[in-house]
Amino acid sequence: MEIWSEMKNPPEFPFVSDRILSENSNGVVRKDISDNSDRESIRSLLGMVEWIQVYCPDWTMIPLENLIADASGTGTRICAEINRIEDIQGAIFALEIGVDALLLPCDEDMWSKAQLLRTKKDERSVQHSNLEMIEVTVDSIEDGGIGERVCIDLIERMNPDEGLCVGSFSNCMVLVQAEVNENPHVPTRPFRVNAGAIHAYVLSDHNNTQYLEELQSGMSVSIISVNGQRRSCSVGRVKIEHRPFLMIRFSSVNGINGQILLQQAETVRLLTSSGKSIDVTSLKVGEKVLAMTLGSARHMGKGVPSMVKEV
Repeated sequence: MEIWSEMKNPPEFPFVSDRILSENSNGVVRKDISDNSDRESIRSLLGMVEWIQVYCPDWTMIPLENLIADASGTGTRICAEINRIEDIQGAIFALEIGVDALLLPCDEDMWSKAQLLRTKKDERSVQHSNLEMIEVTVDSIEDGGIGERVCIDLIERMNPDEGLCVGSFSNCMVLVQAEVNENPHVPTRPFRVNAGAIHAYVLSDHNNTQYLEELQSGMSVSIISVNGQRRSCSVGRVKIEHRPFLMIRFSSVNGINGQILLQQAETVRLLTSSGKSIDVTSLKVGEKVLAMTLGSARHMGKGVPSMVKEV
């Protein structure tokens, strides 16, 4: 997605335009949208012009969503002229497709938000298939005592083969499945992962980690599937409650060791390479589950090339 300006921004402005219309408006047709007749006028241009720059005097989402749907597959791209910061997110993510460009005034706050949301959109549109999942063998299962457990509720549902990568050690984190399985005692919660004790790491964006205790509504974590694909999702709520724990230790064939404390409950499940889920109350020593390794020490959640030992 591009970000445009009408005129060249002043030298001290911290952002650079992808296009300055006063210098280059080739292929761009400007149209106002106020009623359905305007939409019909724009529809007649789809497939005939490279760009349509649209402006809604009384901005609402529905006209823009209609236009994005109309333009899909035509080869014509849509630029939305935005004058209020609160309209930026809607334009970028309308119909999960969003516009192809924004035209913004010379306002640092608006440009900063647009740049941030553009990055998030790019992250959502790319399937990160290069996350290598490994099998680890359960070495021991012990009583983990009573402590503070963190449930992470996301703003999207997860599939049965998805969850969050969580672990006490940064070098190896297991894939904890979302609460997607039927249970006679409690309803499913496909938006939730019962992620473990507050000290544990969870994989967030860009291979960074967050402590579970640090998570807050609006922060992002990485949803991971059994084949290593990932997508970013915002946290809607974090629930911290005292619960009994199991301490599960595991290791890989190449000597990587890990550990996690998970609530002692049959709704908490780990995933295998085949997509089968095993609840932690039925887990046995010697069984294999899926994990991932980051292979580096952590400092403030970021990987650093230094030695670390976690026990």
